[in-house]
Amino acid sequence: MLKIRPIENHEVNQITQIEFESFTDPYPKDLFQYLAKMSPELFLVAVDEDIEEKGILGYAVADIKRHVPYRIGHILSIAVCKQYRRRGIGNQLLSELIHLFKSKGCNSIVLEVRESNLKAKALYQKLGFFEVKRRRRYYEDGEDAIVMTLDLEAAL
Repeated sequence: MLKIRPIENHEVNQITQIEFESFTDPYPKDLFQYLAKMSPELFLVAVDEDIEEKGILGYAVADIKRHVPYRIGHILSIAVCKQYRRRGIGNQLLSELIHLFKSKGCNSIVLEVRESNLKAKALYQKLGFFEVKRRRRYYEDGEDAIVMTLDLEAAL
């Protein structure tokens, strides 16, 4: 049975491994250590309770930007182990983050996604996100990012 829960500090190595296998310009381990320490409630992991030796199947990490009078949830990274993709784990992680942001009084959620990452964009759109702008040459390899947002006040 899949369970979504906050990260535990000893799991940062597994998260870093998933990040490095998933992205061409991964976040460094020290950033994950910092985020796990500072905001573990916004750093979610997916685990299979029935088969504990599988370890972490996926994760989602976020922060909250506080702009008076608005609170904006920002999804920093989300990834699922290659062998467990296309099983709804990413959807469950995102759904839990959306619920978490609502409970923390956020007005909206924002994220950046590679222009070429059609599967991720489709998942975000399925959950109500829409494109708002493009960030030219956002990634190290020069690819553009598409900024997507979800208006939580309209989604209530």
